Amino acid sequence: MNGGSPYPHQCEDGRQICTSSIIAANVPATGNMKKFLTYGLWSAAVVVAIAIAGVAYIAATFNPNDYKSQIIQLVKDKQQRNLKLNGDIKLVFFPGIGAHIGKASLSEFQSGKEFMYIDNARFSLALLPLLSRRVVVDEVSIIGLKAALVKFKNGKFNINDLLSKNETSKDTAPLEFDIAAVHVKDSELTYLDETTAAQYVLKGFSLNTGRIANGVPGKLDLATAIQSNKPKLDIAAHMKATLTFDLKKQQFQMDGLALQAKGAALDIINLAVLANGNINANFDTQEFSTKNLAVTATGVQGKNNFDAKLDAPALTMIKNNFTGDKLTLNAKLDSAFGNIVASLALFDLAGNPQSFKSSALTLSLDMKQPEQAFKIMLGSPVTGNIEQQQLNLSNLTLAVNVTGDQMPNKSISSEMKGSLQIDGSRQNVQTNLAGGLLQSQVKAKVAVTGFQDPAIRFDIDVDQFDADLYLPKKAASIAHKPTPTEQPLDLAALKNLNLEGGLRIGVLKIANVKLSQVRLDVKAHNGLITFSPLHQGSVKGSLKINAQTTPHIAINQNLTP
Repeated sequence: MNGGSPYPHQCEDGRQICTSSIIAANVPATGNMKKFLTYGLWSAAVVVAIAIAGVAYIAATFNPNDYKSQIIQLVKDKQQRNLKLNGDIKLVFFPGIGAHIGKASLSEFQSGKEFMYIDNARFSLALLPLLSRRVVVDEVSIIGLKAALVKFKNGKFNINDLLSKNETSKDTAPLEFDIAAVHVKDSELTYLDETTAAQYVLKGFSLNTGRIANGVPGKLDLATAIQSNKPKLDIAAHMKATLTFDLKKQQFQMDGLALQAKGAALDIINLAVLANGNINANFDTQEFSTKNLAVTATGVQGKNNFDAKLDAPALTMIKNNFTGDKLTLNAKLDSAFGNIVASLALFDLAGNPQSFKSSALTLSLDMKQPEQAFKIMLGSPVTGNIEQQQLNLSNLTLAVNVTGDQMPNKSISSEMKGSLQIDGSRQNVQTNLAGGLLQSQVKAKVAVTGFQDPAIRFDIDVDQFDADLYLPKKAASIAHKPTPTEQPLDLAALKNLNLEGGLRIGVLKIANVKLSQVRLDVKAHNGLITFSPLHQGSVKGSLKINAQTTPHIAINQNLTP
């Protein structure tokens, strides 16, 4: 017992005061607690009242426009740029601290040339989050912004002096921000690359967003007119999407992308592009992917009208490696040459820029002309190298069907198999085909070197060919008439022809005359075209065509008994 203690109750072990003793001991403190809470609330109310009165006093007495000259001089001293504040500056203290700025401009570094201009801008910040290194912006609104980004010939930019040169400590936590909304309208942004003389301008730039915060989906609505000289563009674009990002993990996700663009590009007019899909990017791990991506385009190029659509259900790129389940491209072309409908598909695409493959490439081509129609089907596995611009169709199947009144039985079908190699870096194409063509069995090797001034080499074997099936009746009837020894022709188009090869036909029928073991070697260089030796049984000879300034044909024919 604690003699004299008003609370003699102890636990049996004598070391603690029993619960009943504790309760009894605290009963007299209840009145003091009520007084403490009352005084605390009154004190807090007084502090808040003083703060509100202070803010009201500052708002009523402080005019930031009185400090314009000091602000202008500070920018001049620190950044060596000229700041002009032609409009009023207004401070806002409720519900957050912010500012409303009128007309203002900033010059280029150490120059009087204007770098940026605004008609009107306002923003406000929430105070309490700043204490925990969080920036909470109620709203950002900019009207009439004009800014020009320039890349100089030395590789530097005109904003290098504005970028911070101080490295952030590794121990410092990244600054977090939270913006309720951003509104930009009636603005113009320009990018000039002096190294290439390319200029890009975004006119009528308009941006409206929902909430912008780490890990929070926000609406994005952007509209602008894009103009450039390299390449030549004049397009009005409008994009909507839901943007989600995580700056710590460097992740960005764009869902429900809807992009519309109309205008002119290169030599295409009346261009209309529509793109939809979802895009994901992780810059930390260098992972990029798209889902349900669909792009359609229509336009006019010269006298040709085209309509194309690309579908990519799933595309993934991890660093340099990419995969895709199926890519399809469907296109329509209306031209003076004919109406063309094409469909291209790539299956199981995988690889990298150095080496890629596809289990199958398929191409379907339908072309209609006034007098005939063509249908071409092509298929093969594909391997290639994007960097070297190489493409290899190792197991090629080519099927051709032609219908028309001039065709034998109004329809002919052919199917050939072989391979095709394209080397864009070396400007070389090689193909090796064998099979049925025009009711004949054909073996053909063709090589093309140089795309601008091509050199063509060929070697063709044909078992038999009936030319009468494809010649108009009038042409067949005059085939018996003797050919003049020399006849001037306009052969200017053949001046640059670089051709060399051989054609062998087992049996040739022309004008109802059969020729056997026909062999024709062709050489065309510097405007001189030679067909020699010309073999057919006992007939040998040569044919030379001169396509130079005074084109003429000379035939030398020898009859051997």
